[in-house]
Amino acid sequence: MKALIYPAYGQLQLGEWPAPTAGPGEVLIRVAACGICGSELSAFASKSQRRKPPLVMGHEFSGIVEALGEGVSGLRPGRRVMVNSLVHCGKCDLCRRGLTHLCRNRQIFGMHRLGAFSELVNVPANIVYPLPESVSDVEGAMVEPLANGVHVVDLAKGNSLETVLVCGAGTIGLMCMQAAQGRGAKRIAVTDTNAHRLKVARDLGADLTFDPSKGDLVKTALEWTDSTGVELSIDAVGVSDARRDCIRATRPGGDIVWIGLHQDELTLNSFDIVLAERRIMGSYGATDDNIR
Repeated sequence: MKALIYPAYGQLQLGEWPAPTAGPGEVLIRVAACGICGSELSAFASKSQRRKPPLVMGHEFSGIVEALGEGVSGLRPGRRVMVNSLVHCGKCDLCRRGLTHLCRNRQIFGMHRLGAFSELVNVPANIVYPLPESVSDVEGAMVEPLANGVHVVDLAKGNSLETVLVCGAGTIGLMCMQAAQGRGAKRIAVTDTNAHRLKVARDLGADLTFDPSKGDLVKTALEWTDSTGVELSIDAVGVSDARRDCIRATRPGGDIVWIGLHQDELTLNSFDIVLAERRIMGSYGATDDNIR
């Protein structure tokens, strides 16, 4: 079959890859649409050890059921579906707690197994979700990143969402913004250094947009909230400056969620966290419930 192959660090090529089959409990899916995740771009650019070639990347996708493996029921060939990017075992202690995205045996498409930059993908049936006819193939491929945004906001349960700051207006940042809107956020501020992305954020309903390269983000956030700080801040960039800004722009007792993965290590002032009792949470992927 045709696939976009990552044969070696620094290389991508369209070529032939062995076609998969549906094993027991699996579904064979013909890919209809697949998004390009920022984590894949970053992995390619940085020669990340998390995605070691040779492999086929791609984990945000929708498609059509081509064939069913032994023991699969509830699906049929020709059915349009989307797929969770995380394969979980369903048996470990974390899966039993409902934390399927943190499964101790998790696999990710395009990292640990065949990805969807290909014509066909074999997928465990328990992470396949039928799409309504009203949802297009491209929209179906966006369900997984949207579920990431839903998961981010759900981590801050109990937060009033009176004011929300989203650092980064890429796909995940915009999904976090819309998830916050769906959860009843009153006012949302979005930052980015890209003017087009900020325009998209405004078009989607952001109350304030700001380019942090052109001014003091924390000062702007405090002015926007009458010096109180935001209730919830979300880092969808993954760099040190954005993470520190999220902390300092959040009110005492507020919530900070980091989902960006661009940089790993950072330095910060722990007093900003301890003395103001701010809560910092990491967010990774999405649970089955987030997708449903």
